Amino acid sequence: MSVFERFLTFWVFLCIVIGITLGKFLPGVFQVIGGLSVAQVNLPVGLLIWVMIIPMLVKVDFGALGQIRRHVKGIGVTLFVNWLVKPFSMALLGWIFIRHLFAPLLPADQLDSYIAGLILLAAAPALRWFSSGAALRMAIPCALSHRWH
Repeated sequence: MSVFERFLTFWVFLCIVIGITLGKFLPGVFQVIGGLSVAQVNLPVGLLIWVMIIPMLVKVDFGALGQIRRHVKGIGVTLFVNWLVKPFSMALLGWIFIRHLFAPLLPADQLDSYIAGLILLAAAPALRWFSSGAALRMAIPCALSHRWH
């Protein structure tokens, strides 16, 4: 593992602190960035998500899709977990934490959006698996995910 990967939690925490600090000192800049949206999608966030996802997608070995029949059980378990366990478990956690524990700290009209974000985060690890050597197992479930979205 590289130094960056080894200390990824630290880098994420550092970026959060820097983002909060910059937001406090330069609120106008971030209001302009927050206003750059189309169909209620923030363009800078959308662009950065694609910048994060594309490198993982290009590592997928699409030639290995012919071997899918050998891994039916693994794909079945992955589909079950990704489509039944994770969304409902994150919805439950969202209901517990967002609706009850942190509700007084958040804008009431945005609680549903926070819960939706948690449910979407449940699908995020599937994208990380592309770059971890599990591309064959994840190719079909991710293809199905993208087909239905």
